[in-house]
Amino acid sequence: MTRLPLVPVLSMALFAQPDPRAEHFEKKIRPMLAGKCYACHSSKMKSPMGGLALDTRDGTKRVVDSGKLLDALRYSKPALQMPPSGRLPESTVAEFDAWVKAGAYDPRESGLVLKSTSGVDMIKSKQWWAFQPLKASAKSIDTLIADALKTNGLTASRPADRRTLIRRVSLNLTGLAPSFEEIESFANDVDPAACEKLIDRLLRDPGYGERWGRYWLDVTRWGEDNPTTEATNPGYPFSWRYRDWVIAALNDDVPYDRFVKMQLAADQMPGAARGDIRALGFLGAGPVYHKDARLSKEVIETLASDDWDERVDVVSRGFLGLTVGCARCHDHKFDPILTKDYYSLASVFASVLQTKLPLADVDPATEKKFAWMQERIFHLNYLANLMKSEPGTKSEEAAVKEKRFRAELETLRAELPKIEAPLAHAVIDAGVWIDGSDPDLTLQDVRLDTPRDLPVFERGNVANPGAPAPRGFLTVLGGARFKNGSGRIELADRIFDEAGPLAARVIVNRVWGWHFGKPLVPTPSDFGTQGEPASHPELLDALAARFVAGGWSLKRLHREILLSATYRQSSEGNKANESKDPGNKFLWRMSPRRVDFEAWRDNVLRASGLLIPTIGGPSIELEPDDARVPRREQPRAEEPAVNHRRTVYARVNRSRLSSLLKIYDFADPNQHSPARDVTTTPLQQLFLMNGPFVQEQAAALAKFAAPESIDTLYRRLFARNATKKEIELGLAYLRSASITDYAQALLATNELMYWP
Repeated sequence: MTRLPLVPVLSMALFAQPDPRAEHFEKKIRPMLAGKCYACHSSKMKSPMGGLALDTRDGTKRVVDSGKLLDALRYSKPALQMPPSGRLPESTVAEFDAWVKAGAYDPRESGLVLKSTSGVDMIKSKQWWAFQPLKASAKSIDTLIADALKTNGLTASRPADRRTLIRRVSLNLTGLAPSFEEIESFANDVDPAACEKLIDRLLRDPGYGERWGRYWLDVTRWGEDNPTTEATNPGYPFSWRYRDWVIAALNDDVPYDRFVKMQLAADQMPGAARGDIRALGFLGAGPVYHKDARLSKEVIETLASDDWDERVDVVSRGFLGLTVGCARCHDHKFDPILTKDYYSLASVFASVLQTKLPLADVDPATEKKFAWMQERIFHLNYLANLMKSEPGTKSEEAAVKEKRFRAELETLRAELPKIEAPLAHAVIDAGVWIDGSDPDLTLQDVRLDTPRDLPVFERGNVANPGAPAPRGFLTVLGGARFKNGSGRIELADRIFDEAGPLAARVIVNRVWGWHFGKPLVPTPSDFGTQGEPASHPELLDALAARFVAGGWSLKRLHREILLSATYRQSSEGNKANESKDPGNKFLWRMSPRRVDFEAWRDNVLRASGLLIPTIGGPSIELEPDDARVPRREQPRAEEPAVNHRRTVYARVNRSRLSSLLKIYDFADPNQHSPARDVTTTPLQQLFLMNGPFVQEQAAALAKFAAPESIDTLYRRLFARNATKKEIELGLAYLRSASITDYAQALLATNELMYWP
C-alpha cells in the first residue's frame, strides 16, 4: 500500500548539559567508594589492604579492568567478597555494573588540576556574577536584544504573520493549538490591542496551569512511586494531589516566592489554606531507597544519606542553580560551597519524616500523633512480617522480636486517631537516626520535634563522622543557622532573602528557555563557575529585577516576554546571519524546534475529537500494558483502554516509566531535570507508523472527512486550508489507500511536530 513519506524529525539538543558520566560518578560511585572502601583501601594509609588504594585513579582502574571489582561486590567468589561487613544492596551493585559497562568513567582521569576551596575567601567568592545584587535596567527586551545584534553584525528577522503568532502563543501558554476559527478571527482582528487580549485570554485558560505545571514537575522530579518497589518502598497513591496543586497554583498566579516556600513548608506558613498541604508532596513524595533492616547500620545510614542528598540536590539545583551535591565528599572543587555547607543543608532533611496528612482541619497535636503513628505502624508491620517469613538462623530470637513488634503494633493501632478525610503526601518535623544497637536488625529511630544536626561525614563515609554541621544555609549566601524545628521555613526564607537575586535569575532563565527553546544561561541548573555564562547578562538581570519588583508574578513575566518583538520574530532562515551565528545565540530569529511529546499527543487527541478535558484527579495509565499495571490498579471494564485525558495526567512511575514516555525523551522522575534532551530514534518513527494510539487517532480523525474532503482534515490538524498542491497529492494518495491511512500519514508530518 502506498504511503506518504514520513518527514524525518531533526535531532536538536535544546540545552547544554553537564556530562552525565561525571554526574553519575560523583553521585553514585564516589560516595559508595568513600563510605565502604576507603577505610581499608586509601592512599593515605601506610599499607593499604592488599596494596590497593581505591581513592586513586590507578587503583580503581586496576580492579575494574581485572573484573575483580564487580566479582567482589556481587559476592560471586567465596574468597573475594567486599565489603566484608555485608553485601551492598542490589540497587547499589547495579549502579557499579552500569558504571563499568559504560566505560568506568572517572573524572580523576581527565587531567584537570582540581583546586580545593578549603579556606576559600568568601568575600572574594561573592564577587561571582550569580551572587551579585540584581542590576535593574529601564531598557526593554527588544532594546537589549537589538544592541547585541548590532554589536555582532546581525539583523533581526521580520515579524511572524498573525496566523503563525497565534499558533505559537497558544502552544506556548496552553500546549494546545488554536482552532481554524480562532486563527481566522485573530488574523482579521484590527484592534491594536489584539495581541495583549490574546495573551490575557490564554493566561486565564485552565490549560495554562496544565502546560506550565508539567514544566515545573520536571524541575521537582515528580513521580508516583519509588525507584524500586520492595516492601519498605511503597508507592505514593496521593502524589497526584501535589501535581494538581501545582497546576492550580500556577493558574492562580501564586507569587513564585510563595509558590516555592509552600513546597518546602506549607504547614508552617501563615495564611496558607489547608489545601496547600498538598504542596508538601514535593518532599513527601520524593524518591527514597529500599532499606532492608537486615543490612548493617553503616549501609542503612548510607542509604538514608542518599535520600537526604537527593533533597539537597533538587533544592539547590532546582531553586538556586547550584551543584551543592558535589560537596558531599569534599569541598566543591570549583564553587565556594563547603562540605560543612552541604551537611548543614542535609541536616534539614535529616530532620523531616515523610508521612501523610489530612486535608481537613485537624487539631495540631492530633495531626502530629496521627502522622507519626501511621509511619511507625507501617515499619512495625514490615519488621514483624520479616521476622516471621525470614527468621534467619536465629529463629527463637526472631520469634521473640516478632511478638514484641506485633504487641506494639496492636497498641498503636488501638490508639491511632480516627481521621476520616482525604490524605496528601507531606512531611512533618522529626529527626531520623539509624539505630544499630541490635546486632541482627537495623532500625529507624524517629523523634518527633527533635531535629538532627548531622556531622560532616569525612569523604562521604558515614562510619567516619567529623565536626558537627548544624542546620543552616550556604556560607557564601550568608550562612544563617536555622533554629526553628527542621529549619524548612528558614531555608525557604533564605532562598528568597539572601539568595533572592540568584533564585530570581534561575527561574527567569528557565521561563525564557521554555519560551524560546534555549535559556539565556545554557546550563539552567548550574550558575557556578563550571556552568556556561549568560548570552545576554544585562537582559537576564533586567528581567529578573522587574520580576521581583512585580511581586514575583510569573504571568506578568510571560506577558513581557510574549509581547516583545524578539518573541514575535519569524523562524525563517537568513544566510548572512547563519554564517555569523549558526546557533542563533543572539536571537536574530525564533529558533525552529520540536514540540514536546505531551503537546503533540494532546493536540492529536483534540483533532481526533477524543480528548477528555477533565482537570485534575487521580492519574490513569498512558497506554494499556497489563503486565506493568499493579493488579489493584487495573482499569475497570467501563474505562477507556487508553488514557484520553491530557498527557499531564498520565501516571508517572519512577520504577518503570511508561515506554511511550521513555522513547519521547520524558524527564527522569528519579532526579531533578535541568532540561529535556531531544533525540531522534527508530522507535519514535515506528510508533508513528504502527503504534495503536496513532492508529486509533487516525481512525477517529477519518470520521470527520469523506475522501474528497481533504480540507476538513487540514483544518482539524493544522487549522488551515490545504493548498492546491496538497489536495492534488492527497487525492492521488487516496486512489490506493484509505482515508484512515491518509489521516495517519498527516499525523506524522513535521507541521504537527514543530513550533511555528
